[in-house]
Amino acid sequence: MDQFAYDFVVIGSGFGGSVSALRLAEKGYSVLVLEQGKRFEDHDFPQTNWALSKYLWAPRWRCFGLLEMSFFRGVLVLHGAGLGGGSLGYAGVLVEPHDDLYRAEGWGELRDWRSVLAPHFTSVRQMLGVEKYPGTTPADDAFRRMAASRARRDTFRPTDVAVFFGEEGVEVPDPYFGGKGPSRSGCVQCGGCMVGCRYNAKNTLTKNYLYLAERLGVQVSPERRATNIRQIHSEGSAARYEVVHQASTAWLGGDTQVVRARNVVVSAGVLGTLELLLRCRDVTRSLPQLSRRLGTKVRTNSEALLGVSSGVSDLDFSYGVSITSGFQADDETYVEPVRYSSGSSFMRLLGAPLIASGHGLPGRVLRTVWGIVSSPLEFLRSKLGSGWAERTTILLVMQKKDNLMQLVLRRRWWRALRYGLAIHHDDERRIPAELSVGHALAREFASEVDGYPQTSFVESILGMPVTAHILGGCPMGKSAEDGVIDVDGRVFNYDGLFVVDGSMMPANPGINPSLTIAALAEHAMSAIPEKAGRSHI
Repeated sequence: MDQFAYDFVVIGSGFGGSVSALRLAEKGYSVLVLEQGKRFEDHDFPQTNWALSKYLWAPRWRCFGLLEMSFFRGVLVLHGAGLGGGSLGYAGVLVEPHDDLYRAEGWGELRDWRSVLAPHFTSVRQMLGVEKYPGTTPADDAFRRMAASRARRDTFRPTDVAVFFGEEGVEVPDPYFGGKGPSRSGCVQCGGCMVGCRYNAKNTLTKNYLYLAERLGVQVSPERRATNIRQIHSEGSAARYEVVHQASTAWLGGDTQVVRARNVVVSAGVLGTLELLLRCRDVTRSLPQLSRRLGTKVRTNSEALLGVSSGVSDLDFSYGVSITSGFQADDETYVEPVRYSSGSSFMRLLGAPLIASGHGLPGRVLRTVWGIVSSPLEFLRSKLGSGWAERTTILLVMQKKDNLMQLVLRRRWWRALRYGLAIHHDDERRIPAELSVGHALAREFASEVDGYPQTSFVESILGMPVTAHILGGCPMGKSAEDGVIDVDGRVFNYDGLFVVDGSMMPANPGINPSLTIAALAEHAMSAIPEKAGRSHI
């Protein structure tokens, strides 16, 4: 093999990349992981989400945090950044999808996915240390009453979360991997999971898959952004690809380097993966035979993020992990209460009165203004009052009703005519900007806690949905005519090129998707044989 070639280069370190890195290393392969975000130790996470330079990922503004906010025409996408990907700032909820996912059009007929994924769900749950939330909170009590009022009491359940619930704040030796993993500390119930766990309790990927992978020799290079993948055709070379990457935190994106690899796994998250592959197909033309299906069948969880600020002074809604329970509000809709830690009130800036959005920008503005002037004290308190996190619960409302978009590359004047992702909507299956059932749930929760219901100005004024779960874009198929990848994540027309992340998702799961993405990654890696000639000494 070439002196400086890896067996695999993995681009991205989220639920696809981290799983891939460990499983490939266990099979004897040399692996390099490229991650555009920073490496975070527990003490590096912001104390509150007002520390924007540590919370938001916006390199041009010198912000190198764990949350990126991407505005598109028709949708605002919240997604993760940093070594460990979305696991750094997600709520840790890991649940299996509904049966409809296994029957999704264009996917269900390819495999018996329920049977195929079952052992991988088990593996991921073990690796991520999933436990049922052991306590109850004021928001859970209100949710239980709401479920009962809808004759849905039997659907209410505490969440399964990737959190270590030992003795609060007490560090113990590795409780998961027979001493091979890092020591852990019991959860202190601070509500800070989505700001980054500073207390060594949340089981982020850096505590399991990535931790173990590095100890098997996987090389990890944070702050490196892959910009191109080139196929190598030279005779006698064991490498098949060159991956071009740059410093992601440099002022002008300098320090370009090239690494050679026999195989490449693209796991940069939906937006990162699609931008990179579309650029390789349509701009640099380094991978011109990528399927024309690339960027199609992108979707969200058809979700809404709504808020309620309680007027009850003796209730603390910031206590607990970020999401502690949920229930099935109707056959299509699942809802969960979300919390932030004390002092983490940055998201209040997105808040607007809960009103029907209306049609056209003038109508939406007028309705929003009317919502403000009709409840001025409540609105001002939601923006300026102290203790926002202690008083506020976010309702994450998710529906399994499908929606579709397509992501393409376009030159944009505000990017100095450089290429960037743009969205084309499917008008028949457009993402809903407003969920009427979500509004009803927010008002019902507000009545339970004497609260002020809110939506985001993105919904109320701009008429756009907000999603924390963008999925798809690399559909599976039987050939490049109907898909980008096969059932094992192998890219059609390019031997040794894989896509393993949320881009693989075939339909809207209607619930938190992280467990399913990780299980699909486990499945893809299980299809790769051990390295030939590997020593088992």
